[in-house]
This record gives sequence, C-alpha cells and structure tokens, in this order.
Amino acid sequence: MAGLTKLEKLSRGLLKLVERCNSFILPGSSRPECHTFLVHSCQVGLIQPDVWKHLINYPDVFVISGSDELTSRKSLSIKDTFKTANERTAAVAKVLEDLRQKDVFLSLRGWRNETYDIRHTFAEVPLLAIERSGTGLFGTVEYGVHINGYCHKDGQLMMWVGRRSKTKQTYPGLLDNMCAGGLSSGLGVRECAIKECQEEASVPMEMFSGLHQTGCISYIYEDERGIFPECEFTFDMLLPETFIPVNADGEVDHFELMSMEKIKEMIIDEEFKPNSALVIMDFMIRHGLITTENEPNLCYLIEMMHIPLQKIYSTGSGF
Repeated sequence: MAGLTKLEKLSRGLLKLVERCNSFILPGSSRPECHTFLVHSCQVGLIQPDVWKHLINYPDVFVISGSDELTSRKSLSIKDTFKTANERTAAVAKVLEDLRQKDVFLSLRGWRNETYDIRHTFAEVPLLAIERSGTGLFGTVEYGVHINGYCHKDGQLMMWVGRRSKTKQTYPGLLDNMCAGGLSSGLGVRECAIKECQEEASVPMEMFSGLHQTGCISYIYEDERGIFPECEFTFDMLLPETFIPVNADGEVDHFELMSMEKIKEMIIDEEFKPNSALVIMDFMIRHGLITTENEPNLCYLIEMMHIPLQKIYSTGSGF
C-alpha cells in the first residue's frame, strides 16, 4: 500500500476485511455445490460436498432427498424417528464422535465438549444442539457476543483489546475484543456477555450497569473447517479510566489499551481476529469515527456486516 494516504489504506483494509468475513457469498466459494441440511423439512444449514460424502454414510440418522429442480441441490434430513430435540442431539453427537475417532475432519480435532443450539431463527425453540467444533460441517448459524470495552483517557477515546493466547485453537496470538464468546446451549445473550466479561477480563458485578447491547452484526465465511454463518450480538461498555482488565481463564495472553488510530493501523495490518475487527468497525461507525465523509464505501461496508443469514434457510439457492 505504498504511496497511499492513511484513509486510503484504511478504506482498502476495511473492504478486504468485510470480504474475508463473507467469503462464502463471493465468487470462487463452494456455495454453488453445497447441499441443504433440514430438520422437520425446515432448512437450518448448508453442507459442503466433501462433508456430504461422509454424512450420507449414516442412514440410521440421516435421510437424503432428491435434487432441487433449479439447482440440482440435494437435502440431508435428520430422520423423523428422532422426535425430540434431545433425541436429535444425541443422534448427531454419535455421528460426530464416530467421525472424530476416524479423524475425518480437521474441525473435530478442536472438540470442545460444548454445544450450540440449532434453530430456524433465533426467536424459535432449538431443534437440536450440535458440538461446537462440528457446526461448520452442517453450516448452521452460530450466535455469539462481543464486548467493546472502552474509556476516555486524557480526552482521547481508547479501547481495551486482548491478545489471544498462543494456545487458542483458533486465531492464536491475534488481537481480539476485550471479551467475546459463543452462545452455548441454554445461555441467554446478556448472561453470556456477563459470563465472558468475568472469565476473560475479571469485570466485577457492580460494573455491569454500564454494559449496553448495541445490536448485532452478521456475515458468512468458509474455511478448511466448514461453513460459518455467524451472528454476533454486540455490546459497548464504558469503563472507568482506572479499570484494568485481568484475564481469569487463560484465553488471553495480555490486554492493551489502544487509541482508535492505533486500532485502525492494527486492522490494516491484519493483526485482529477478522470478526473482532468487524465488531470494532461497527463501533467506529456508530461512534462517528467512520462516516461518508472519510469512507466512500460506507454503505457497502454496512451491508456486508448485516448479511441476512435466514436467506440460506428460505430458498434452495441460498442468498
């Protein structure tokens, strides 16, 4: 990016970021070849061809439907003999455990013993729960929380960011929001945010009156682990200037208090975990640091942070 101004570098960096986080809907992805994943005739995910060929070997759990006339896309359904969410959860867990033992998929090497609830929309009752490391194989929506911890110091807006532990299973050593985490089965959104703040930054209970939900962002990417439609509930937390986060669960190597200008540089240099940088970009837009006056692609950036994930359920052709 030699010869470019700071604003031009940031603009290019932000474009690269949103497209990296939405690689599944851009040219060259596996999207045209994917098959649908159904529960009770309701689409809740997408399955890549390399995953499909393994899952169809479990006819006691899954049933295959014929090709869609328009797309030649097939469907994989959980058999209707599994009538409850618990029964479906147990059946899929056995499949994933078998595939894990066979070491078929890279993603299952990161087994968490933690599940995510799978549902058609967030407002609906979960249809089943799937081991966290296996959700990408089914392309089901993952929900999570991200907390922007910020303060004002010497008249300057500053933000606490964490450097991820080098032993983390995903994105080791990269920068992250002050706190973040997936929405495990049974957890409420605010409950999850408080839990992550306590575990990752030792935030005391008396400070959570300053924790404010600001909305959500959504995007969909794919990598060597599978397909990841993700919806992240975002929170802002204005912190006292004297507060210093301390990690309590070993997932953060250390915290740094950075100016927003420094954070922009770190985003350009790809020092951040991609979706965490997306959350900070949303923060910058909401706080007037990125506007139409300094970012010509603002509308596109906002659109790419709010992909309508439910469209992967509503039509056989995806988005």
